[in-house]
Amino acid sequence: MKKTLMCATAAAAFASAGQLAHSEDGWYVRGDVGYSFDGRMDYDAESNSIGSMAGDGDIGEGLLGLSGGLGYDFGTFRIEGTLGGRFGELEPDPDFNGVPADIVTPSSFATTRQGGDGALQIYDLMGNFIYDFEGANRWKPYLGAGVGVAKVKAKAHNLERGVVDTSTTPPTFLGGYAANGFSDEETAFAWQGLAGVGYGLTDRLTLDLGYKYFNVQGMEFGGRGPDGQSVAYDADYSDHTATVGLRWQFAAPPPPPPPPP
Repeated sequence: MKKTLMCATAAAAFASAGQLAHSEDGWYVRGDVGYSFDGRMDYDAESNSIGSMAGDGDIGEGLLGLSGGLGYDFGTFRIEGTLGGRFGELEPDPDFNGVPADIVTPSSFATTRQGGDGALQIYDLMGNFIYDFEGANRWKPYLGAGVGVAKVKAKAHNLERGVVDTSTTPPTFLGGYAANGFSDEETAFAWQGLAGVGYGLTDRLTLDLGYKYFNVQGMEFGGRGPDGQSVAYDADYSDHTATVGLRWQFAAPPPPPPPPP
């Protein structure tokens, strides 16, 4: 009799440990912090726009981001909605359309030179479908994909116009203002690929280590050229993000059934 009770107790303990690694169906909330890298904005100015930016823009030193969401776990797959934001610098290439003679003013007291910077803010609303694989112990890897919309606020320039002090040798460029580029915002279609692994800290709390590839297509930014003309830029954006976060399931899994006698 004692052996039977001991076996039943051990079986219940093992079942409970297995239950910890596999949550049941239910609603959950999540929060993540992310670091984006290898990001790139491909912008193309309209044709025949002398002095407009050429090339691409890189994100500088990574974009820091936060995201949160609400989802439902069906056991082997999850559906969730997330809201996130990224913030950082945008570093434009120094290339521009045309040749220097086309954009430098004839006055000896005002000129145009290469140089500039940029900034980037991205807010996204995404719907994700995620498939969870059975893992060892409390680990559970996953793959997923998402679609949604992103609002991108971007500004960048690589030419500056200002006053030159000709009393110095060589002449000194005394600051100035952006002579080309764009400063605008656009809302466009976005999609992403997801991969990662969850680790069950408790029967309701999961540590999530993830990766996402994020892409925004078909943006159009309004800008200007050195002579003040309006210049439109078609732009696409993509980046890679490493994330760490937590998922909290509202309902705890039910206790395992008692073992048979």
